[in-house]
Amino acid sequence: MSYKQLLRTAKLLFITCILVACSGERVSDEQWEHSDLSSYAAVYSPNGKYVLVGDTDAPARLWDLENNKVLYTWQNNEEVGTTTAVAFSGDGKVAATSEQDVIVLWEVATGKPMMRLSFPVKIKSMALSPQGDYVLLALYDRTAVYFDVIANRVLQIFEHDGKAVNSPINQLINTVALSPSGKYALTGGDDTTARLWRLETGKQLRSWKHETPVNIVAFYPKGGYVLTGAGNGQTHFWNMKSGKEKYTLRTSPWPKDMSLPNYPSFKTTTSAIDFSSDGKYLVTGHPSQKICLWHVPNGDNIECWQVARRQALRPGVVLQAVAFSPDNDAIYSESGNGIGQMWKIK
Repeated sequence: MSYKQLLRTAKLLFITCILVACSGERVSDEQWEHSDLSSYAAVYSPNGKYVLVGDTDAPARLWDLENNKVLYTWQNNEEVGTTTAVAFSGDGKVAATSEQDVIVLWEVATGKPMMRLSFPVKIKSMALSPQGDYVLLALYDRTAVYFDVIANRVLQIFEHDGKAVNSPINQLINTVALSPSGKYALTGGDDTTARLWRLETGKQLRSWKHETPVNIVAFYPKGGYVLTGAGNGQTHFWNMKSGKEKYTLRTSPWPKDMSLPNYPSFKTTTSAIDFSSDGKYLVTGHPSQKICLWHVPNGDNIECWQVARRQALRPGVVLQAVAFSPDNDAIYSESGNGIGQMWKIK
């Protein structure tokens, strides 16, 4: 590296450090307490009108965002437990709550239970099909299963072998997603890979390698692309057909024509995402109190800000869910501290 390049690198690192240090909390336009103490999981409905919050040692609650009121209170068993995972079907008509090894499907229109499913192992993550008649589960036995709810049977079993991390055993699958078309599945695991599967055949189509375990995966709703993120690493946008990366999300001003340096300030964990209804924008939530807004076509960062903590002396807020409002004029967020917030897009 030449002297000019070294000088340019040092200057960019200095600018980045200033930006990181100066980032502060932004006052939300509205704020609500959606959990008495803390929440374990949260998900927004596809139409952006509701949020389902999985509480800690309390029933899950479905909130009407416009009126900020609880529509339904749901629990899977007679004894109240922690709701460990929540999901909506693609059409928003079915919701799912999971407590350890039990899933209940709920009819959103009436709040009534539709079906109760029990599994032999604990559930780590889940995703519902477009109509809610299938569910994809990441299980603690190091598999992901594609389950036919109506027929009550497993259709496909997906596994992450340990080759990517030189391990002789299969690796834990952390996160799953189903495509809007209902034809494909995404899984991300401790083997540092995200994998694309065809549901009809169970065949693996793609595998994308990361530096650290993959903790989040998602399909671009307009088709053709997927998003994958690694814990304390990078978040990538991939072309499904070619398998090539379109871009890496960058919160720093580091030039796109230069590889990101291997420094902590250039790495982050993405814990929540949502795309605007027109597909032009992406919002991401992070465990560091941070929310970021992006242009989807080129991956450029528009703005990042920090959410408020519930108590000043309790550092760290994990963003569990983010979403665009139905008119794309605002962004909603749910944090692990039990606080829901709304920011108008300026």
